[in-house]
Order: sequence, then C-alpha cells, then structure tokens
Amino acid sequence: MVVPVDTDPSAAALSSRIRLHRRTWRHEGRGYEVMSLRPGDPTRFSVERWQRVLLIRSDLAGARLLGRLLWDLSYQHRPGALLVLDPHHLAPDPFHGRPSPTVVFGLAPATVLTAATVRALRRPALWRTRPDGTVGWRTASLAEAYAECRARQDARAAGTPVAWPHLPEQPDPVVLDAGSACAVLATAPMLRDWAVAVTGAGSYWHSGESCTEPCYGSGIDVHAVRHYQRLVSAATRARAEVLAAPDRPADPAGLDCRVSRHAVTVAGRRPGPWDDAPSPAAAVAGR
Repeated sequence: MVVPVDTDPSAAALSSRIRLHRRTWRHEGRGYEVMSLRPGDPTRFSVERWQRVLLIRSDLAGARLLGRLLWDLSYQHRPGALLVLDPHHLAPDPFHGRPSPTVVFGLAPATVLTAATVRALRRPALWRTRPDGTVGWRTASLAEAYAECRARQDARAAGTPVAWPHLPEQPDPVVLDAGSACAVLATAPMLRDWAVAVTGAGSYWHSGESCTEPCYGSGIDVHAVRHYQRLVSAATRARAEVLAAPDRPADPAGLDCRVSRHAVTVAGRRPGPWDDAPSPAAAVAGR
C-alpha cells in the first residue's frame, strides 16, 4: 500500500549539532578514531544481510540521522576515522527478531579494516571503556545539498529539463561481512551522495517502509520503517516464543517464516492507533 508523501526535514533539523563519543583505539598495529552515538541517544538501528544487500532499518528520525552522520564522516580526513553503529544502539530485526550485527563505516582509501578488526569493534569490553571525549558534528551544508537535490527532482517531475551534477567515477565501495559485524568503506564523494539519498527518507512510502537505496547496486540500502519500535518489540517477543516451542522449525528459513507470522499475533495482543498515515511529529529528525 502506498501512503502519502511525508514532510521533508527542515533546514534547522539538518543543521543542529550532533554530539558523539570519541574513542582512540588500536588494533593490529593501526590506530583508529572511533565515533559512536552517546548511550543516552534513543536512536536504534536494525541490520541484516538480505541476499547480497546490507540492509539498515530504523524509524524515520533514525534513518535521517544516519544520513547526517554519513555526511559528516565524509569530511573526516584523518586516516582511521570510523563511525560505528555500536551494540547499544542496535535492535533486533523488526520482522524476524534476529540480532543485528555491528556496522562500521569508514572512509576509503585512507582507512584499512580487516575482518578481525571489524569483529573486535563489537566486543562489549570496548564500549564499557570511558570515551576519550565528545565531538560535535554539524551538518549545515547537508541542508543545502538536500534542497538542491529536491529542487532537481521536483523540476524533473514537472517535465522541466534538469542538468544533474556529474559525480566522477568512484571505486566501488567495499562491504566486509565479518559475521557478527559488517564494515562499509566508501570514498568521501560517495558517502555524501548516500547521505543526501538517506536524508530523503519519508518522501515515499510503500507497505510501511520508505526505501532510500543510496547504493543498492553495491549492496547498501537504508529503510525508514513506520511503527519501528512496535515491530521490533513484537518480533523479539515472537522469536522468543517460537524458539521455546517444542515443534520449532530446525531450518533458519522456516524459523523466520514462523516468527514473522507469530509476530502478527503478538502485536495483536496490544492493539493501538496504528494508523496508515505517517506521523507529522516523526518527520522532524532534529538530533
């Protein structure tokens, strides 16, 4: 089902300061500056590897916040600068209740990551250490870039010839699947291009999701999900109940199918005003 277009994020919402924790960390002889959301930030992300795609889901505000984080990461010129969606800010898959892997974003080609380094970034011991400081990221220039992109889209929809900016050919992004963690390495221009696309989450909805496809051809996708928190809660409970049943399916695909069906029953235990129109309040991604 297609639902109406949501409100675009305001320039103020895209320009407000984002406060992140910074940790100086070494692994395999290399130094890294690890940036992550602060523990008090309520944003949660769900991550899954679907076929060959790394799919990241959140609510509308969370998806737009990720766009802002990618934008500012593209301007971090220090080798080893990493943006990590750490375990504290991860939630289970909202449809099957599977745990989410940690996701690490880095700037190519300056940053070098191995599978062992990526897995180490998931270890709880790292996130229990005191951060070395707090950094403030501002994304004022993202508002201008997003406004220009929407203006071009509106002109094209009206039938007006539009000249799109030329993005020089970039190396393909590297997606490293390390099991309990995943890493994405991309160039600065590509990260900025993704950021604009992800910031547009909410401009189109289908079946309760707004798909941004910042780099689907290379296996990266970000979705805003309506009623995200409720779906995560229902899927998590449903998976626990299905796993506790003596007749649970042995194969992962059959288990996921039963969980997704049972999640509908779990959600029905607490009916609420789950309307089909996007919430205007959720459209503002001010962080």
